Amino acid sequence: MTGQFELKRNGNILNDRIETLREVTVALLDEVKSLGSMRKVEIENGINFDDEVKSFEIALIERALEQTGGSQLRAARLLNLKHTTLNAKIKRYDIRLGRRSGSLEIAK
Repeated sequence: MTGQFELKRNGNILNDRIETLREVTVALLDEVKSLGSMRKVEIENGINFDDEVKSFEIALIERALEQTGGSQLRAARLLNLKHTTLNAKIKRYDIRLGRRSGSLEIAK
């Protein structure tokens, strides 16, 4: 009996560790993904300021929407915006969450 109990307990510990590793892996992949959206802006030859601001806003909005599972209300809170302002920006910039992976569309 003791051997079976130890095996079951060790199996639960192993399952718990595997689940923890899965969670850490997902968190790490999210961080790596967010680093990819950050790019260095080369200004030596000049830039279009409005285009750069637009790109930055889009990246922030997409990240907030991804983090909130597509909830515009919660994303607006994260960004400290009124939900109507966020919705207007989503429409103006034609932002669609998951447009690359095809998972969850926000703007129509």
